[in-house]
Amino acid sequence: MTSISTATALLLWLTTQAPQSPKAPDAPPRLPPPALEVRHLPRAQEASGKELVLEAEVTPAYRLATLVAHHRNAGETAFRETAFELKEASRYAAIIPIPSEQRVPVEYYLTARDTDGKESLRFASAELPHTVLIQVPDHELERSALLASYGHRKSRVSLFGEYVDFGSTRAGPVHYLDRYYRLEADYLHRLLTEVAGMRVDAIRIGVGHLRARVPPIQLPVPSDWPPLEGAPPTVRTGLDYGFSELNVALGSHFGFTSRLVLGGNAEGFAAGLGGSLRIGPVRGSHVELGGETISGLGTTGTVRLAWDTVTRVPMSAAIQVTNFPDGPTGVRLLYRADFEVSPTFSLGALIGYQARISISGGPTLGLASSYAW
Repeated sequence: MTSISTATALLLWLTTQAPQSPKAPDAPPRLPPPALEVRHLPRAQEASGKELVLEAEVTPAYRLATLVAHHRNAGETAFRETAFELKEASRYAAIIPIPSEQRVPVEYYLTARDTDGKESLRFASAELPHTVLIQVPDHELERSALLASYGHRKSRVSLFGEYVDFGSTRAGPVHYLDRYYRLEADYLHRLLTEVAGMRVDAIRIGVGHLRARVPPIQLPVPSDWPPLEGAPPTVRTGLDYGFSELNVALGSHFGFTSRLVLGGNAEGFAAGLGGSLRIGPVRGSHVELGGETISGLGTTGTVRLAWDTVTRVPMSAAIQVTNFPDGPTGVRLLYRADFEVSPTFSLGALIGYQARISISGGPTLGLASSYAW
């Protein structure tokens, strides 16, 4: 009995010592998805009329759902949204246009939403947005200042009339009148546009009506003076015409104006060209050197000094050498003053004296008005 018990115990012990099958290894713990990283280098300034390009690098890119730039102009309360778009691997960009007339800075901040739907701030904030200064070119600043000096009014209509008397010329018993009057109406539009490094300031188009009475071109010498009834008659001439002008600024203190005249009268078709050079600022004291010639009527050369030292009363003085209209060469001295009745309406007056010969001369009287909007 004892032997059987001993054998049984031995078998039980051997059973407990038998090798067991190995356990399967435990699965590794599940790691959380990598955090979304957004790297952005902010812009300090951008030129007006360009595009503000915001760039960002995102890692890992597959974790990004949306990346948004919230932007506004300084002084505004609401932000606008512009989404970033994929430019290349892991690199995104958002484009914000900057109008050429913009002067105030741009403010912005960035937010991102990951694939889990979690949204977070990535740069600056709505309470403390980043500011991008707007760089304005010098010619744009000059253009804005000039437009502001006109009260941001780009269009103007004007009326002008003058009566010019050169006195009379005596040939024996006959006194020949030497005078004319001119009426003009025009429309001016200020472009203030940069073209090929030059600023096209304005274009002007208009119509005119001129009538003149002048002595005959060939007056008899004193020894050949005819009797009163045989004297050659006074010459009556004139022109109905249209004209156009282009005003171009070469810089802040230089500019020129070109003028084309086309018209007709009893003798036929007439054409003319003219131009002037400005030395000095447009809105300020400056000198103008100009000239004009019209077929059948004559040529004029002018030197004009303009100044605006009196508020709302720009003035100018000019000297002209001319054989206009179709007569001997004479000299004119002119003074003009305009009064700005309101920001849109002004009145002007022109006075002067001219003569073709030293012993005879007469006055100039003129009126002008303009309305701008």
